[in-house]
Amino acid sequence: MKKIVVPGWIKAYFGFILANWLVFTLMRGAFLFVFRTSLVPQSYPELWETFYVGAKFDMRLACGLSIILGLYFTLCAFWKKAQAARKAMAVFYGLLEALVMLIYFADFAHYAYISMRINYSILKYAENALISLQMAWETYPVLWGVLGLAVWGTLAGWFTNFVQKKAFAVSDNYRWKGNLGWFFGGLLLTGALMFGQLSQYPLRWSNAYHSTNNFICNLTLNPVLNIFDTARFVKADSYDEEKTKAYYDTVAKYLGVDNPDKEALNFERSFAGKPKEQQKDYNVVVIFMESLAWNKLSITNPDIDPTPFVKSLAEKSILFTNFFAPTSATARAVFATVTGIPDVTSFKTSSRNPLIVDQHVVVNALRDYEKYFFIGGSASWGNIRGILEHNLTDVHMYEEGNFQNEHRNDVWGISDLDLFREANRILNEEQKQEKKPFFAIIQTAGYHRPYTIPDDNAGFVTKDIGEELAHKRSFVSVAEYNSLRFSDHALHEFFKLAEKSDYYDNTIFLIFGDHGLSAPQSENMPRGYVEHNLINHQIPLIIAGAPITPQVIDRTASQVDILPTVMGILGRPYFTRAIGRDALSAPTGEPGSLIYGWATTPSTIGFVQGEYYYHSAGGKEGLYKFTADNYNEDISKQDPQRFEHMKNLAQGLYETSRYQFYHNQKRDERDD
Repeated sequence: MKKIVVPGWIKAYFGFILANWLVFTLMRGAFLFVFRTSLVPQSYPELWETFYVGAKFDMRLACGLSIILGLYFTLCAFWKKAQAARKAMAVFYGLLEALVMLIYFADFAHYAYISMRINYSILKYAENALISLQMAWETYPVLWGVLGLAVWGTLAGWFTNFVQKKAFAVSDNYRWKGNLGWFFGGLLLTGALMFGQLSQYPLRWSNAYHSTNNFICNLTLNPVLNIFDTARFVKADSYDEEKTKAYYDTVAKYLGVDNPDKEALNFERSFAGKPKEQQKDYNVVVIFMESLAWNKLSITNPDIDPTPFVKSLAEKSILFTNFFAPTSATARAVFATVTGIPDVTSFKTSSRNPLIVDQHVVVNALRDYEKYFFIGGSASWGNIRGILEHNLTDVHMYEEGNFQNEHRNDVWGISDLDLFREANRILNEEQKQEKKPFFAIIQTAGYHRPYTIPDDNAGFVTKDIGEELAHKRSFVSVAEYNSLRFSDHALHEFFKLAEKSDYYDNTIFLIFGDHGLSAPQSENMPRGYVEHNLINHQIPLIIAGAPITPQVIDRTASQVDILPTVMGILGRPYFTRAIGRDALSAPTGEPGSLIYGWATTPSTIGFVQGEYYYHSAGGKEGLYKFTADNYNEDISKQDPQRFEHMKNLAQGLYETSRYQFYHNQKRDERDD
């Protein structure tokens, strides 16, 4: 029997694939090691499947990177002179492998930053390139990273050159006979490895989502492939009129539409307000607290007490305990709060879309009010400037560079403490001059990496609770814990100043988080919040101020309800077409909140109502009691009526929101 001799170039080609695969597998192991605190004991049995499926993703990437080298080897096998390009191939692969490693580096940083694997939306940071680069410079060891990439690229170029020498070390590799067969054999094997499984369909990104645990799914993904997988879903968001009509009856009833009309898709509601003598002219201060997540409060973390002032303020205010941000991301929160429409775009944020910048804002009905917006950095971040300046009538914008007393703290601008001091000073001084009530938005940003505590901190003292306890109680580090404590401290200082001002007694304050924050351990929360990722959405809403009567409200409500709730408190007339409703109008409206997870593709669509959560992702859907011990049990068949109703609300509100992006523009004198 004739001995089968495998050509050296075939061995070298698959050796190159194997070497890349081993590197990517090691990077997966490094990811697990670096973020090991995110892994909970309940997920240990799933690690085997995670690494098995992940290995197939890694093999697909290794093959994809090696195809050009394989084609080059094939050319060399038939034409010896082609080897003259050997140095060029070494340089090419040195640069290519450095680029791949850069993506891995960025992926580690991206996950450490917002607990999401890198995807195509990373390109949004290029729109604010200087801010993004400065944040990276202040947060990460950029120089060491660049040095590491240079070393890795050099090693990759050397290794490619080494593989090429091995590929054609034997002279009989330059034979036509047999090489063609080996070429097609190698091509078929490469295709099979990239196909990834013995099935009718190839390995797909959805295979990574084999668990209800977000960390397990994230661990399964390959960051480079995830960029390509998400790119095809990134396109200009539009709406589906037929789907909007299909859910119209359910949504119109939920919203309380005045004159339902499915054909015209009318979502308009008009509110007459209270009689003139009962209307109020309270000042309104809306405060976006960066990442003020429910699972990080003193209310849910009493022993480590990260937000003592927020807790004390809640006790003498109206507190919503089941309040949710529809999506996670600051610019999305601003859009949702101001417009009353959940930001259900699949890429970037609605604030960045020039086609939908024109939006009706209900508080423009407060024509006798002065309007203000305060931010410690730049309002150009996420293009929230466009949404605010274009839609909030005659708004006075204050940002870094506009304040009388400011000290740059880090990439996010001045500290929250400086921001609150300046906002209080401006509101106090200008109200004395204008003699008019005001509506103001204050957006904090200090509770971000690099978690800088300013030197001028009004007596703030850090605490060391230990990294282990911090991880268990929803924080990634002690530094993050202290950053939230400082945010709470700055808010307290603001209220101290406000209480001494002329405007305080006639002012209501709405304090809430722009979004939640993922925290895989979160032992202070029922496990269902973590597994279903609701901690990324649940936030507090506190309505405070001298005119407010304290109460605790457990009804489910949403960020989009904030401005209609303000109008309800003031008793002022207004109209709206958006999703937001007056959250204090209970029990006239059905409670609930749309949940939209934009970080996965296709996106997660859900609806929270009390203890129930409808969840749909990747073609799978179910109904869960997320606070129960059996939080992962799908009870849709046990309660089909509730399941169908919540499903219709979730899908209906999602489709309606997409439609409203393009149908909520100012169109008559009432919108001025």
